[in-house]
Amino acid sequence: MNGIIEYDQKLKSLPKFMLIHQYSPKKNYWNSIFIFTIVYYITLVITNIVLWPPKTINFVVITKYFFGIEYVLDVAVCFSTYFFLQQLEYRFQTLNESWKYLLPGFLPFPGKLTCSITGMTLDKIRLLHAELSDSLRLFSVAFGQILLGFFVFSYIDMLLQFYYFIVFDLTKTEKFSFLNFLRKIVPHIVYLKNVVLVLAIIIAASRVHEKKRKMISHLRLIRISNLSANLKIQVKLFMNQITVFESSEITAFGIFIINLNLVISILILLITGIVTLIQMKNHPMILQSKQSVLKFLLDTRIHNLTYN
Repeated sequence: MNGIIEYDQKLKSLPKFMLIHQYSPKKNYWNSIFIFTIVYYITLVITNIVLWPPKTINFVVITKYFFGIEYVLDVAVCFSTYFFLQQLEYRFQTLNESWKYLLPGFLPFPGKLTCSITGMTLDKIRLLHAELSDSLRLFSVAFGQILLGFFVFSYIDMLLQFYYFIVFDLTKTEKFSFLNFLRKIVPHIVYLKNVVLVLAIIIAASRVHEKKRKMISHLRLIRISNLSANLKIQVKLFMNQITVFESSEITAFGIFIINLNLVISILILLITGIVTLIQMKNHPMILQSKQSVLKFLLDTRIHNLTYN
């Protein structure tokens, strides 16, 4: 955040007419997300209490139902990551919009003053772009370990949920009822939040990279042969700088790059993992895991039948 605040102060050094389209997140946008999250959490708690009512009420039960640490951690990681990525995206977009006002200045003008102002403005945009790219790199380094853990554990969670959904079907031996149907379906629907949170981070990271790379297309529109010697040097410096910062992408601790290609990789890994688990269904470790989960589900069902 300190880097973003310093960048906003330096952004004021550009001419005011270049900052007409200055993008910033609207307050109602974040309020809507906050309200939706609270409503979702309250609905989740009420659903758990109705479908799986506790035998007794104590501190442990209240903590489990109302303050689920796994849910808080997932939402905290996703929201903080999405917030910082959106801040970077808006600033890259503002810089791209400011560049549009500079393009007419690259046409040959007879006055030296115009070329001088154009050169200084181009140099400021280049430095601002470099600072934003460096902030993106620092964000990737700071959040790399957190994002790696988030993606790994989310993948494991999704893999096991899909596998258990295929393997276990306790309702076959029970009389069909809407309540039993909900008890089977609701847990898997709830765990779809992992898919939503992962996709939110991937899409936000991809949008930042898209805005960062858009400056390349602006530079390629310039006819460098018609420029003065000073402007030619500035454009070449800018293009070399973009080439250097092109490798600065958001990664999960350097293990993999977070972009839209990661969606295909996760789908392939999920399919491969599910097929592997099904093939290893007779392995002692898998059998022990299935027995533990089956015991938990049966105990929960017996408790619910007794309670009801």
